[in-house]
Amino acid sequence: MKRGGWLAAWFCLCWIAALAWPTGAEGEKEKTERFVVVTADEVNIRQGPGVPYRSVAIVHRGETYASVAEEGGWMKIRWKSGQIGWLAATYAAPVERMEKVTVDKLRLRQQPRFDGRVIGYLWQGDQVAVIQEEGEWKKVVSDDAVGWVAASYLTAVEAAGAAQTGVVTVDSLNVRTAPALEAERIGRLGQGDGVEIVAAKRGWYQIKTRSGLEGWAAAEYIKTDGEQAPGADNEDTASAMAVEARFASLSKQAPGSYMYSWTRAPIQVLAGKTIVLDAGHGGKDGGAQSADGIMEKALTIKTVERLKQKLEKLGARVVLTRTGDDYVPLSARVAAARLYQADAFISLHYDSAEDPAASGITVYYYDRFADYGLAQSFQGPFSQLSALPFRGVAFGDYYVLRENEQPSVLLELGYLSNRSDAATAATDGYQEAVTTAIAAAVKQYFE
Repeated sequence: MKRGGWLAAWFCLCWIAALAWPTGAEGEKEKTERFVVVTADEVNIRQGPGVPYRSVAIVHRGETYASVAEEGGWMKIRWKSGQIGWLAATYAAPVERMEKVTVDKLRLRQQPRFDGRVIGYLWQGDQVAVIQEEGEWKKVVSDDAVGWVAASYLTAVEAAGAAQTGVVTVDSLNVRTAPALEAERIGRLGQGDGVEIVAAKRGWYQIKTRSGLEGWAAAEYIKTDGEQAPGADNEDTASAMAVEARFASLSKQAPGSYMYSWTRAPIQVLAGKTIVLDAGHGGKDGGAQSADGIMEKALTIKTVERLKQKLEKLGARVVLTRTGDDYVPLSARVAAARLYQADAFISLHYDSAEDPAASGITVYYYDRFADYGLAQSFQGPFSQLSALPFRGVAFGDYYVLRENEQPSVLLELGYLSNRSDAATAATDGYQEAVTTAIAAAVKQYFE
């Protein structure tokens, strides 16, 4: 064969081999794709690997995404079906596995040891991303924090059993990209539509439908087929599982390892609940002032101190945003609710108006899903107060409500601009009556 013929044949063979061999990009993609979890509060997803690129979305701590590549300190992730974006690698961590919490109020610690500082709590049914292990401890990422938990209180998500299903109970239910009202709406379901519940996060269900729609919907409007969906509140079941988990954990302990004991006691209504009480104003911010010089900041701390005692008698853990005449920024008040994972946040105030005849008590809420139920619980107890009229429950666009992720209300307990209201509010009799009514409302909310 002539030299030209050999060259032509060799070229053809190389060309055929090239077509048959998988491309480096695709092969590399399959080998390197993994899941990562967001470890910071909010992180920008950008069009390219660098700050100069435009931000196209925001992701939040605890959310997991498929990472398909890395470049110069940036991760390329699949953040939405068919959409690719980049996030700074310093704000994400590789996921070793997803696991589920088996007990209520599992302590999340700053260090992997039992005397490590508690930075938050996890609840039965919460799903967390495990990013590191050290002995009998696992470092996890939840929606609210990154910390260490005792490994014995986690179980593989796959072992949790068959998926829970449910049915939509309202005419129109929004499906969103994340468990938050401000998240983008990606679809809508109607009454009677069936869903598969993948996960649950504080009042939201992550759902799938037969049509392929995937996202988050308010749990309040989905009736589960079983007695309990993942993460739903069921105190009797949670308590039983917690006891079983404690016994199982203790039976596995090696000699000399950490152990603790507990005794059965009467179950109090608010046992295991954390209530954050926010005395409005303080320090340089005096709030409203009556004609006789009664300061709102002094009255709110007086009310909070009395209310704290009543809630603690019902078994609640009570946290105060201020304990003296201190100025506390609104952002710090909201941060306290998040830090302590409050089951309820109650901000106490005394009102003022240009109309000196304005009188009475008002309960404000912001989020129809998260806050309204708590606000409604005050309807009965406040309606029965004889000292001041109850003006009802109303929407209020207040910072401590709007920016709060926990169930929250703001109470206006009388008008200091009204001489009669101010004089009444300052009496011990009124303080006793109104705090008793508030405690009754909180008790009713959790019963």
